[in-house]
Amino acid sequence: MNAPLLRPGLIRPGAGSGSSVSRRSLIKYFGAGAAALGATPLLAGCGGDAEASASGDFGVAAFPGDAYFLDTANLAEKQYAKHGLNVPEHLTPQSGVQGLQLLVAGAIDGFAVDTLLLLASHGNAAKGKRPMLVGVRNMETTYAIVGNKNVKWPDKNASFEEKMHALKGKKVGVTAIGAGSDLQLKLALETAGMVYDDITPLAVGSTTQMIPNMRNERVDAVVTVQWTSTRLLAQATGGSILLDFAEKSAPDIMRNQAVVCASVREDMLDKDPESVKAWLATQNDARKWMLENPKDAAALLNKTGLAGKGLPIAEEYMKHYAKVVDPALEPMLKAPKDIIERMIGLAERFGNIEKGKVTYETLVPDFARA
Repeated sequence: MNAPLLRPGLIRPGAGSGSSVSRRSLIKYFGAGAAALGATPLLAGCGGDAEASASGDFGVAAFPGDAYFLDTANLAEKQYAKHGLNVPEHLTPQSGVQGLQLLVAGAIDGFAVDTLLLLASHGNAAKGKRPMLVGVRNMETTYAIVGNKNVKWPDKNASFEEKMHALKGKKVGVTAIGAGSDLQLKLALETAGMVYDDITPLAVGSTTQMIPNMRNERVDAVVTVQWTSTRLLAQATGGSILLDFAEKSAPDIMRNQAVVCASVREDMLDKDPESVKAWLATQNDARKWMLENPKDAAALLNKTGLAGKGLPIAEEYMKHYAKVVDPALEPMLKAPKDIIERMIGLAERFGNIEKGKVTYETLVPDFARA
């Protein structure tokens, strides 16, 4: 779940939102190490000495969209204060990697992030500064592939393998090389009996940058990262959803993943566990509010995550959340061992972490275990 990391020769995405933290400001306040937007192992060198406050101040990082909508609802409905947390606004990093760097540096306290990136950071950061997994936000994958309208794709009833093989020789956009969408693309190719070199991956940034790249035919398909962004991209470009990895017809290895988890820094968890538990309680408040107020929630999601252009999509997501996403989160947002160990296995398979370096027991504190 990332905004772009640039690499020479790839399509350059546009600038981030005005609320994003700039590279210059990160260097100024936290040092060059905290602003390095490179490979995930760089996170090991980003541990600052900043301590989380137990006074009620709690820094939360979040992105727009459905995968982060619990945070959006918390802020809009003023739910943080109910649990003694002072969160006047959210910080919006330029990427999931940057968000984890800020977490490891102690510059923020809580962050929902792509699970594979979280595992990589946990496995590479110094003990005490490792990000810990304290809750699961989504027990299904949110990834999909949207095809350009100017390419002839297999019928919607075609097999997973046939649809993936239709990508051979094509230019496929991902948010960033090495990001969650790129890793999911690699896994899908491998599952279909293909290799990464069968396609040309291009970094195209977030949904707002994906749309013009699709319209201008710079890419033939794009790997999307959120349920609503998949449908918004197809709507805005006239494209089609080639594959939704959450569908029952998708291979189990693609479908049965927990792709968004809540994370805090290890030493902050040790020093102020009550603030962490309070943050998790606010997320439970948000999910209850969504279920009890689906129309208001859809309007808020449309305004904050879909640029006011996708109310029907937001309304359908609220139905999807109530029917599929929320029932799988019991008990309250906790982390089942089998699912987390599955994600650890995928991280080891991709080389994000050394085999045996991360375990369920080192990653998930007792209170967060299902």
